[in-house]
Amino acid sequence: MSSTKSSEWKILALGNDQQLGEEIKQHLHSLGYKNARVVILQNNQENDQHLLKLLKEEEWDGVSIGGGINGHGGNSAREENTFHWFNRLLNIIHQNASSKTKIILLRGLSDLEASFQRVLEKDNKK
Repeated sequence: MSSTKSSEWKILALGNDQQLGEEIKQHLHSLGYKNARVVILQNNQENDQHLLKLLKEEEWDGVSIGGGINGHGGNSAREENTFHWFNRLLNIIHQNASSKTKIILLRGLSDLEASFQRVLEKDNKK
C-alpha cells in the first residue's frame, strides 16, 4: 500500500488502451492515489494538444507513459509509427511540463506502483 506522502503525488498516467486504462484507474484509486489522472491517448495532433493542455493546467509530480505507447507492454506492437509517437510525446512532456515533473515509464499494471515509487520517492528522500 502507498504511503500517505506518495498517495498525494499528482500523477498523469498516459496510455492507449481504454480497457487497461480503466483497470489502472481503479487500481490507482484502490491504492490511495487520489491525485492520479488516467488519460487515454491516440497518435494524432488532437491528442497532442489535449496532452499539452493537461501539462499546462497542473504541476504534475510525474507523468507515466504506459507500455502500449513506450513499446514495453506485453502486447505492444513495436512499430515505427508508435516509436515516433513515443518520441514526440516525450518531447511534448519535456518542453511543457514543470521542470520538477518526472517521466515514469511503465510496462503495465503489474509494475505501476513500483515504478512510481522508484522514480518519485527518490526526490522525497533528499
